[in-house]
Amino acid sequence: MTIDPTVEDEPIDSLERKRSLEAAIRTRREAVLVVNSRSRRGRQLYRRAKRLLRERGIALALTYPVRNPARIPEIVRDAIGKGYQFIIVGGGDGTISSVVDFFAYRSVVLGILPAGTANSYARALGIPLALNEAVEVVVSGKVVDVNLGKINGNHFANAAAIGLPASIARHMPKLLKRWFGRVGYLLVAAVRLVRQRPFLCTLTASGRTIEFDAMEVRVANGQYQGGVRVANEASLESRDLVIQSIKGGSRWSIVRFWTMAMLGYPPSIDDVLVVKAPDVTLDTAPRQYVSIDGEPVTQTPIRATVARNALMVVAPRERTDLV
Repeated sequence: MTIDPTVEDEPIDSLERKRSLEAAIRTRREAVLVVNSRSRRGRQLYRRAKRLLRERGIALALTYPVRNPARIPEIVRDAIGKGYQFIIVGGGDGTISSVVDFFAYRSVVLGILPAGTANSYARALGIPLALNEAVEVVVSGKVVDVNLGKINGNHFANAAAIGLPASIARHMPKLLKRWFGRVGYLLVAAVRLVRQRPFLCTLTASGRTIEFDAMEVRVANGQYQGGVRVANEASLESRDLVIQSIKGGSRWSIVRFWTMAMLGYPPSIDDVLVVKAPDVTLDTAPRQYVSIDGEPVTQTPIRATVARNALMVVAPRERTDLV
């Protein structure tokens, strides 16, 4: 069974089409496995994932333990070009974000095995972080089509951020991240917070332009960042992206925001500006780095848009809000 490699120009929103694709991959039970073996749990995950998938009857046509993450997009693109319909990717948010361009608006299904530090996108989808449970979702979950975001024309999975998260991403030592995980993020965050300065942000959306001083700005497709639920208004099925800004010039506003988020409380409305829009332009003075799904890959200005129903992915069957 092969696929048409031509990218479609409209959302994959047919329930019949999704169910047909789900039936096809369940009947054939063949997949390609690509694992970022340099990610936090990648090396162990690759060996265990192969065994667990095969035990559950999934024939792995191709398997790739990838030590150089820069090769993963090329490997995924080539597998899709060869006609494989089901590609299982093990890694963190940056790994998933690096490949979603090749899945967008194609009849190809992404299976996710979380193996990163934060795993924010897996959390947004409700995929368990334990490998055996994640494999169970890959094997017996349902195919859904969810939104992606786009920054300057390139798709992303979960969220883009300006300010402290981008600074942390730029200055996070790889060994610290690998060995200490989310604790490493907190250590770097404490150091970078002292140096964080406010910036002027100009936001244009729905024909309206507003300017404000900010310490941090987030463009959210999913609800999580850094493994913490921060954007309650965001949804993978929404028609909008959520732009969330920590306003003002006080570092304590960042501390309050993240403390409340980690404790599970909504942020203070005095600290946070929220705008929902399908298409938004952001500029800053001075120019700022932008982290996209945890990777500092561009700088302001940016244009962010929502790509409706762009990604076919396997989600838990109990997620009734995802169809």
